[in-house]
Amino acid sequence: MLTTLLIERVPRLQRLDDLPPRPPRLRPRQLLTMLYALFLVTGIAQSAIVPLLPRLASVYGLTPSETAMLLALPGLATLAISIPAGIAADRFGARQATLAAAALIVVSSLMQAAPALPVLVAGRIVFGVAFGVLWTTGMAWLSEIDTGTKGGRLGPSVTCSSVGVMAGPAVGGIIAQHFGLGVPFLLIAGIGLLVLVPLGIGSYSERMPRAVQREPLAPHTSVRALIALMRRPGVAAGAGGLVVSGAVSGVSQLLITLGLHQYGLSTGKIGLAFTSSAICYIAVSAWTVKLGERARTLRFNALATFALSLALVPALAGGGPPALVLALLLTAVPRAVIGTVAYSLAAEENDGVAGEGFVFGMLNGAWAGAMVLMPLLAGALDQRGGAQVGFLAVIIPSCLIACWLVARSRPADGWRVLFRMRW
Repeated sequence: MLTTLLIERVPRLQRLDDLPPRPPRLRPRQLLTMLYALFLVTGIAQSAIVPLLPRLASVYGLTPSETAMLLALPGLATLAISIPAGIAADRFGARQATLAAAALIVVSSLMQAAPALPVLVAGRIVFGVAFGVLWTTGMAWLSEIDTGTKGGRLGPSVTCSSVGVMAGPAVGGIIAQHFGLGVPFLLIAGIGLLVLVPLGIGSYSERMPRAVQREPLAPHTSVRALIALMRRPGVAAGAGGLVVSGAVSGVSQLLITLGLHQYGLSTGKIGLAFTSSAICYIAVSAWTVKLGERARTLRFNALATFALSLALVPALAGGGPPALVLALLLTAVPRAVIGTVAYSLAAEENDGVAGEGFVFGMLNGAWAGAMVLMPLLAGALDQRGGAQVGFLAVIIPSCLIACWLVARSRPADGWRVLFRMRW
């Protein structure tokens, strides 16, 4: 009798895959806010070490080339992890990988707080992995939430990250000057936990029904497919702009920091200089987001890249700390435009050949490659021939890339944007 009752009941039971998904605890707007907060924390963790480089070099006896390597290590890890992270996001989902990246940011901050060079180096590598995963899978997660805005929700993540980049040098420089080199990283780890826990719990939901689950994409990773992908105007334009942005940013962090230190500026003042640059970045990024589709054009991106390629000329000409600070401020304006529109340009053209994660992974790989190679090259040239040679090493190739982007863009786009702006 009991067996008969169970048999009668079994057809009425639904499988877990057939059950409707349990809604997440965070509403879409709240989820966006938490994701933007995660990018904010990542920006703080990225730039906090910049004003500490001279003191770290003094404590551990690092040469300019070794200091450049310490700065470039996260970029190297990002370069290695970006495309695999994009493929993983397309196949297994962006949420899990993004939460894992947030946990790694906390762990890497704790490692960088340790008073030991091997642990510091390992922490820089772990942070680079987390950074590459977040900027790939986090952007893919935002792209999944972004329905009907044509990449409009991707730009604010860059603005939030730039707020963190603004706060990072102040946090790193001023706090380290009064409390020690490891304290800023402990503070970053605590802030990261305050974001990670509610984001992980609040974004949890049951599995979606199998009938409505998105089939995992299988990006084509052959050489021919990669070349075809890079030929797409939006992807190529975004990658080119981010290459120049990464190169100029990495060299600025290294050579301008070392130059200001040689002129006798304290870590706190160096941090404030980079914070001032970040304030300009935030203002321009917010303005670019407000422009919307008028700014997301190939020509606008190309013009910003060309301006960025020439922004370090004042530092090349000399003139002491004012010239270095001026160059730092000049780089902030076009970098903000490029960072805000690059991902949106690539996202607008996603046609299913490759997933969003794979495309964003390629963009992050291009940016990270420049962040790795150019500081190392500039540091070696600075050690042999002076800072002017190091600045030339980034200015010349950046100009060539910018000219290529201008030639590829449609002339009407950029000028139409300029005439349609509401000042």
